[in-house]
Amino acid sequence: MVISQNRYSLFEGLNAKRKPGDDESSVVKHKAGRKRRGWSMGRYPFLTWARKYLDSVGNGYAPTTVAEMGRRYRRMDQDLRALFDSRKLSTTNPEKITADDILAYVTDLKRKGMRESGILHNLGPLNGLLAYAGNPAVTVFKQKYRSFMPKKRTMRYPPLEENALKMILAKAEQVKESDWKRLKAYALVLLALSTGLRNKEIRACKVTDLDLSKREIVAEHVKGEATYGQARTIAIRPEAIGTMNKYLKVRSVKVAEKCPNNLALFPALRDSEDGYYSSNGIRMMKSLVETEIGIKFDLRACRRTYGQMAVDEGLDLDSVSVLMGHNTTKTTETYYCRKRPETAIREAQNIWMQGKSLPGAKTPIIDFKNEVTGYA
Repeated sequence: MVISQNRYSLFEGLNAKRKPGDDESSVVKHKAGRKRRGWSMGRYPFLTWARKYLDSVGNGYAPTTVAEMGRRYRRMDQDLRALFDSRKLSTTNPEKITADDILAYVTDLKRKGMRESGILHNLGPLNGLLAYAGNPAVTVFKQKYRSFMPKKRTMRYPPLEENALKMILAKAEQVKESDWKRLKAYALVLLALSTGLRNKEIRACKVTDLDLSKREIVAEHVKGEATYGQARTIAIRPEAIGTMNKYLKVRSVKVAEKCPNNLALFPALRDSEDGYYSSNGIRMMKSLVETEIGIKFDLRACRRTYGQMAVDEGLDLDSVSVLMGHNTTKTTETYYCRKRPETAIREAQNIWMQGKSLPGAKTPIIDFKNEVTGYA
């Protein structure tokens, strides 16, 4: 039998009506039924739009940033679909999400105990995605529901306590060269404390970036390296030099044995081609130190500690800001370190006790005849 090439034959199925012996298909062409709609985004419209958005902005961000945005969008998709299934959301399509849907999403995040800073971190990427889809819902939400909008609170978290620093230094000195795993963990934490390097900067460092003779390290792959970030050279605090020398000695042997082409300062030693740790691998190494000293901390605490110790020792804030890779001292002072009140009091008393103050000197603001608004 000759198979017909009629254009309807590919769609034959239960709706086809044929008579015995017919060679041509007889699909009912204009059968009444559901009207065909436009192009569908599929079951997961949010993720479809997210992929398109990341493809469009990918070149403007570092690969790690794009990967983190992808993870954030996947978490959002799960939360939004759960709200949609419980009828608290009208849609998960970024083109059609409304300000009321954003309110439901924010309310759900608050119910789950997410901090306001975390909610703001979610609203930023969500706004970017929706704006890409031509939807101003986040902007409308900010105007319509001002009282529900999370407040941006600037908080400077504390550095590590002095007893934690002492324990880390003491444990590091006790580590033997034969204990490679512990030596690597303590070298990593001490490097973070003595340079203020970020997680990404530490794991991307090459062994050639470190110069212990000059007590310097180069951070080449910095935050925002594809846009605003710039490579920088950092001064290393003296406390880390001994442990780092011991670590480099053992590292050269380990690398030569397993993967001689590995240039990572902290090599994963998987093979000669890929020897850099992931962010999670760095955190797992740090957890070994946490377990031994009995104190939980993160590398950002080490970064704050580096800045705070430098300020406490008299280094001016501008220099500390440069070492930490900040564009302005405002970021350094707001989030990382500032002169402690007791330090300011001690410095003031030292100046006054040395007779450096001017007896009878007048304060211009106080002696000004006219009222100064806002002065108290």
